Amino acid sequence: MKTGQRGALVIPPQNAIVKASELIPVIGYARVSTWREEMISIDIQKSVVEEAAIRRGRYIAHWIEDPDATGRNFKRKIMKGIEAVEQNLFREIWVWKFSRFGRNRYGVAINLARIEEAGGQLLSATEDIDASTAVGEFTRDMLFAVASFESNRAGEQWKETHELRRSMGLPATGGRRFGYAWHPRRLPDGAGGWTLQDERYEILDRQGEVVLDSFEEYRKGKTGFGKFAVWWNELGFVNTRGEPWQDQTVRWFMDSGFAAGLLRVHKPDLRCPKAGSCQKQDHHYFRPAEHQSIVPGDDWEDYWDRRTIRKATPPRALEPVYPLAGLIKCGVCRGNNRTSAGQIHHCKGEAGYGYRCGARARHHVQHEPVYIRRRIVEAKVYDWLVTMADEIDAIAAGRVALPKPRKSPDLTKQRKRLEDAISRATKGLDRATEGFSAGDIPRDSYLRTRDKFTKQRDEAQAELAELPKPDAQPVSPVPHLETVRGLIKEWDTISVKSKRVTLAELVRRVEIFPEDGVEVVPVWAPPDPPQPLKQSTARRAMA
Repeated sequence: MKTGQRGALVIPPQNAIVKASELIPVIGYARVSTWREEMISIDIQKSVVEEAAIRRGRYIAHWIEDPDATGRNFKRKIMKGIEAVEQNLFREIWVWKFSRFGRNRYGVAINLARIEEAGGQLLSATEDIDASTAVGEFTRDMLFAVASFESNRAGEQWKETHELRRSMGLPATGGRRFGYAWHPRRLPDGAGGWTLQDERYEILDRQGEVVLDSFEEYRKGKTGFGKFAVWWNELGFVNTRGEPWQDQTVRWFMDSGFAAGLLRVHKPDLRCPKAGSCQKQDHHYFRPAEHQSIVPGDDWEDYWDRRTIRKATPPRALEPVYPLAGLIKCGVCRGNNRTSAGQIHHCKGEAGYGYRCGARARHHVQHEPVYIRRRIVEAKVYDWLVTMADEIDAIAAGRVALPKPRKSPDLTKQRKRLEDAISRATKGLDRATEGFSAGDIPRDSYLRTRDKFTKQRDEAQAELAELPKPDAQPVSPVPHLETVRGLIKEWDTISVKSKRVTLAELVRRVEIFPEDGVEVVPVWAPPDPPQPLKQSTARRAMA
């Protein structure tokens, strides 16, 4: 028997028991794991699989290769092979070892079931198992379980390594970072060995200046990530993968906090299925790093506050045509426990002539007309800023005092009593369950005990939920004084985009009413009460 070149068909010699015309076409699958201790090359896997297939009267008609692909998920090319089996194009998929198919027990079970339900088989070249028998199926399942165990153990070791690096103030995976020169722990000594040193990051002057200027421009609301990407590319900079910058990669870099001397870490108590690729902001926190920061701490805080505001801003308001874009709301609808955004209206040949209730314009609600010219709204918002500047000055000077929160009765002891009751009931349930599982408590006694403790816990939880929450301290507008003064001073000179970004730091919404009524709600106003849940038409008909 001869083995051809990579990808060539292996044909048995003339004196072989199986004739070439009788060979059954099958799919071959080869995967190189990202786990470095198991780097078996694609060529070795293909050679072993081809020889084993020939011995069984098969030949590899089509190869599917997954180089450097993890087996912990099934976002791989193997899915094309499974689909081919389901379409009756092939009946078998051959692998070097079963672990090449996957190392996630849940994913393996689902996708193996897809193959077998279509009448196909998964075969291993080095693990001769007949999965059609009970013993063979059990053995194959044990091999998959061992593969999953090894993968999980390796993952735990990597987690420990990552946490050790973070405790030393280093990023979990090391590697280069934009704006910094990376000095790795190991360097080749030129004689086949390695030289060890302390791993560190040092600021690169030219890149560091660009990073600092970019944070400053973003904080001022002058530009966004897309323009940063164009600028950085024009300067000849590429990202750490050697590719041109894009708005997405710029955002990832700036949001990582690395330039501010921070490490962005996923919260360990949140069990995300894919924590490594989780992008949810509230699932992460920042911890200090050892390297020198490019961006000062105060500038980073300002940047992060602005990022939080922009994430809550409607997409059209990110590139606004008008300074109050996304801030106008219908006051009549809000008074009726509805939410309706103001709609810009073009009239008399003038674009953006006025604002009106969007819901009423679409005939979703019926109430008195709400229409006001845009220049009137903007003028009243400017007057409100001037008034606020005077009021904040008075508060800062002590001439006006903020209202004190209403004193509520001290419920600390009552709250502690209910929390203790919940804890005792929960522990009682745990003890009863352990006793029943061990056979020490009869079933009827366990059920009575379970019902008693469950009732006590639920009653205490309900009573605890009904306790009034302590009143929050009123938010002071004093920290916004400089922003208000700056906006008043530059009202007629700054761009619409900068004006919109700055207004969003001060104004929660601007409500419009009939007869040119305008009410500005600042961000330091008390929180809005929750809106009642809307009932669908079908549910209203069933009521």
